[in-house]
Amino acid sequence: MKGVWPGLALGLCLLLPLQSTGKDNPTAECSWLHERIEALEKAIKQGDELGTREELARWRVEFNKKECQRYDY
Repeated sequence: MKGVWPGLALGLCLLLPLQSTGKDNPTAECSWLHERIEALEKAIKQGDELGTREELARWRVEFNKKECQRYDY
């Protein structure tokens, strides 16, 4: 039993950095959604209103549903 605890502690220490590595690397789908949302926001600022707000709302819902906000962009 004495040998198990140090090994378990070491294993947990090695796994902790793995939890944060996913935050740096978004999935391809999340990256696409993020880029699309940015493009639509830019289009709205430039005056494009024809269906843009509806599309932006739809992609934001999808972005949140897939929990894409947890990644770094």
